[in-house]
Amino acid sequence: MLTRSLNAIYWAAGVMAGVFLVAICVIVSAQIVARQLGTIIPSADQFAGFCLAATSFLGLAYSFRHGSHIRVTLFVRGLRGLAGRLFLAIALATAAAMTLLLAWHTIGMVLQNFSRGEVTSGLVPVPLWFPQLGMAVGVTLFGIAIVEDLVRTLAGHDPSFIEAENRNQAQVTETDDRGKPL
Repeated sequence: MLTRSLNAIYWAAGVMAGVFLVAICVIVSAQIVARQLGTIIPSADQFAGFCLAATSFLGLAYSFRHGSHIRVTLFVRGLRGLAGRLFLAIALATAAAMTLLLAWHTIGMVLQNFSRGEVTSGLVPVPLWFPQLGMAVGVTLFGIAIVEDLVRTLAGHDPSFIEAENRNQAQVTETDDRGKPL
């Protein structure tokens, strides 16, 4: 039940990452059109940057869950049995600790900027906590996803990203040389 709920949250964050990616395209396109018309959109580059940060961080948990992150698996794949599971658990524990530490400090930064009423320095002043919120939410969800996979690994199950990679590999191998299903 908890895994299903978390998957829904990761999916929603992934959808939001996609929305912000589309927003970048819209902002850049609007700025191009505005320049052709001899004007500018105030702080367009700043808003595109905010959207880029939101896209990058909100997509972390979703892409991790679906086996889309780049990982160095040379050692993990070379080790089998208990040694492989132990090495994977150590890697996940290290990643979880680093990610949750980053999440802690990011949340602290957001709360501090909220309480101080800090605003951005662009032409259009925006409360600084607002664009930072996507980063805080995204990195926190990523940390939770890593902890969830660490718990799965310690319980003797494959982490979700390995299951996703296996599903992806099965889909690739079930096609002919033109990419069509067999």
